[in-house]
Amino acid sequence: MNNQGRIDTAAYHKNHRYILDILKSEVDQNISNILEIGSGSGQHAIKYASAFPNTEIITSDIVPKNLMSIKAWIKYSKLTNLRNPFYLDVNEEDWSLNAPDSLSKNLSLIISINMVHISPIKSAEGLFKGAGNYLGTKGKLILYGPFKRNGAHTAPSNIEFDNWLRSNNPSWGIRDVIQMEKFAKNNGLSLIKDITMPANNLTLIFN
Repeated sequence: MNNQGRIDTAAYHKNHRYILDILKSEVDQNISNILEIGSGSGQHAIKYASAFPNTEIITSDIVPKNLMSIKAWIKYSKLTNLRNPFYLDVNEEDWSLNAPDSLSKNLSLIISINMVHISPIKSAEGLFKGAGNYLGTKGKLILYGPFKRNGAHTAPSNIEFDNWLRSNNPSWGIRDVIQMEKFAKNNGLSLIKDITMPANNLTLIFN
């Protein structure tokens, strides 16, 4: 973290180009809004705002220092289509509980990067429940990160990473795409794309 409160993460520099390429190829440039769940440092949101200048970018997180960093990055960027971050717990029934403005129930896109494996499984379930409530008819939910397919890891390094996650917190761990599909189905969504990404990650797109 620098003295302005902006956190700079290695994961952002490793992944942001690939994530932005997916958004540019899979998302209409004229969508109204993007809600990012777990915006982390806030660096990804700056890229979304630059790539989608006519789209409102709504940032959120559950970690106080991340909320500070997101706000600092927004101020630093001077971009006008970024909304200041708010505390969002995906397990809350009302996602706009702490939002400075009411959160639309007709969102164009919800994106969550590297969240579901570093949170309890109930948070993944809450994410899909909220997506079912807040996405518009044509809205999409995009998840990015490591996932298992049909119970199997996609790379040996992901096995090591999964073991490390669980040793730090038994409620964490790499989730299975099948489990994500089940949560999606329970909330009126379905998996429309499963895209293999660099560094043994996947992008899952639901509608």
